[in-house]
Amino acid sequence: MVYKLHENGAYNIHTIKTDRFKNIKMEIFFRNNIDVKTIHKRTVLFDMLVETSKNYKTKRDIALALEELYNATCYASSIKVGNEVISSISMDFLNPKYTKDFDIEEAIKLPFDLIFHPDVSNEEFNQLTLETIKTRVISDIKCLAENPKKMALLNALKAFDSSSVSSINITGTEDDINAITPSNLYDVYKEILEHDYIDIFIIGDFDDTKVSAIISKYAKFSTIKNHPIEMNVANKTRSKVKEVTEKSNFSQAQIVYILNANKLSDEERKYAFMIYNMILGGGSLETKLYQNLRDKNSLCYNVNSMYQKYDNLELISTAVDNNNIKLTCKLINETIKEMERKVSEDEVKRAVSSIISSINMSLDSPAQIIDMYLFKYMGSIDEIDERIAKFKKITKEDVIKIARKVSINTVYILKGGEKDGEN
Repeated sequence: MVYKLHENGAYNIHTIKTDRFKNIKMEIFFRNNIDVKTIHKRTVLFDMLVETSKNYKTKRDIALALEELYNATCYASSIKVGNEVISSISMDFLNPKYTKDFDIEEAIKLPFDLIFHPDVSNEEFNQLTLETIKTRVISDIKCLAENPKKMALLNALKAFDSSSVSSINITGTEDDINAITPSNLYDVYKEILEHDYIDIFIIGDFDDTKVSAIISKYAKFSTIKNHPIEMNVANKTRSKVKEVTEKSNFSQAQIVYILNANKLSDEERKYAFMIYNMILGGGSLETKLYQNLRDKNSLCYNVNSMYQKYDNLELISTAVDNNNIKLTCKLINETIKEMERKVSEDEVKRAVSSIISSINMSLDSPAQIIDMYLFKYMGSIDEIDERIAKFKKITKEDVIKIARKVSINTVYILKGGEKDGEN
């Protein structure tokens, strides 16, 4: 794989040349600090941009254009990464060397056509298309409310600190979506084109000079980037654990623990804490939480921990019967404390091996390779060889040191089998 950065003033082009894949993947990233007032509009906007445009009046028109490009695909997404929101439009298409009548320029041109020629009149997006997108997003929001685990995690983060960007659901609420208008959505569109950091990644087997020239021909961005982007969130800690219990009509109780990762060095954040998380509950069926809650006590079907690296948080989540809530919380507390004194070399080796395996497997996916280079460019991860070498150096002492930098902030319980009210 050969990576090159092509600086282009208002934006950058990143080419990743490899012959490992039959397809070429291009991803146009738009990055900025989270604006809590507009983030839900942003997710709707990017769905709008790949739905219709001035030159493709219907979703079917776009589908036909993609079909002519040998069933290429074009789609949008938005994610929250700590204090940063990253939106992207992706284009996946066949490598021209596998067919005689494929024009790579037409494939590269399409997503830029959608971005720069949206279905807008008098600085307003098409009302009918917007209503279609809003209906779809609201349906997704309602489905989310029917998922006990996801609902508990969202509620727990709100209980943890409703003013923190870590508690934001980028999709917003039904009221948020209903309040979006064709004109205020266009305001967000203009703001993004004027001030977002833009990076274009393309991976595949191609002439990087030719491809970057084609991209430059159509990527007519003129953004002004005079502000810093900060991914890491400095979340508040508590001297006393906050406990919140609410009621639901789900069949089981959902338990969520939110832990602060305190005063981590950059190296600890990138390496030792990831091993800590794998041993605690983020790895295989041999994690401490799984052994203590399921294997030894049969309290739950599953339990896992999630490291929110850029939020400096660790989340623990499980579902149990209402009558087992107290015992489950007792065992979670004991497991967290156990990490401070009882970590074996075998546990560290298994966790390191699992992470290295995941890193190597990521090289089989164009999307994951692009993500790897994006985050490396943003300064949040190191080169693959360096990462693997540093993970191999992690010891049980390093993990125990991390465990002593962790503190429980919030315990959230969504009781099952009950409706309304809260304690």
